[in-house]
Amino acid sequence: MDTEFISAAGRSGGEEHMRASDLNIDRIYINRITRNADYKMSVNHFHYYYEIFYVEQGSCRFFIGGSLFDLKRGDFLVIPPREVHYNRYLTQCTRINLYFRNEDLSAARPFCAALKEDLSAPVLIHFSDSCRSLIDGHFASMLREDKVDDPISARVLQLQLGEFFLYAERYGTDRGKMPALSSDADQTILHITEYIGAHYSEPLSLESLARTAGLSPSYFSRRFKIVTGMRTMEYINYIRLTKASQELLSTDHSITEVAMHSGFSDSNYFKDSFRKSYGLSPRAYRKNRFTDSHILEISRAEGKAPSGSPENTRESE
Repeated sequence: MDTEFISAAGRSGGEEHMRASDLNIDRIYINRITRNADYKMSVNHFHYYYEIFYVEQGSCRFFIGGSLFDLKRGDFLVIPPREVHYNRYLTQCTRINLYFRNEDLSAARPFCAALKEDLSAPVLIHFSDSCRSLIDGHFASMLREDKVDDPISARVLQLQLGEFFLYAERYGTDRGKMPALSSDADQTILHITEYIGAHYSEPLSLESLARTAGLSPSYFSRRFKIVTGMRTMEYINYIRLTKASQELLSTDHSITEVAMHSGFSDSNYFKDSFRKSYGLSPRAYRKNRFTDSHILEISRAEGKAPSGSPENTRESE
């Protein structure tokens, strides 16, 4: 499948790119891959659909939602749509990825307390050794079903997804955020992402953030990319556009006011950046109260949004 590159440009640093991985899927997909510790994710990305990242063997570290998560054997992370994420492998790691849409949860939602509300934030759950053979066997069954790929497979996978969440409710324990970071430098970068989240409406630059961190600009820039998978201005623009999209739907502020509140000093630049990221103008996004599903429907009608299995996600993570 083709890959859509979503611009999140930093005016001072040139055009940065954030990858939207395979704009749409047509059913649940699952795959199993082993990565060595020296494997490097080429670029951060987000999806318009959910992902479950389950660690069968080994360990890895995720940056997502401004936080770091350490995943080890038996852990799984639920990644919501439009949540930019990046992972590093700490050891050789065998992982299982499960990709699904909100509508794929319909079969399980009435029976599973964990699904009564939308999964709108990352969730980290651990399965203990006592039930891991059951969970691994369940994923093995889903992997076999994924290969069958007949007209019944989509419904079978929906039921199996629901069964997985019921197992998570029965056997899983919430691990929360990782309790410790590997270095003071990682801790510093995480504090800076929190700072950006609190000060996104103010003028921000790589140099000013490096001063706040007490690091040289060159070292700060390198470390920020290692921890988050994003360049500094790319991350700032991602946060600003996310905040702007929320303000567009929750207020009647003018487009110029939204731009200013979100840290964009140039409303035309804001409009261009928003359209590149969301595929719509800020005005159209607000007028129609667009969800990602609506955006995808428009894109498909215009022949811009591929539909099928998330091939590029399989290769990049």
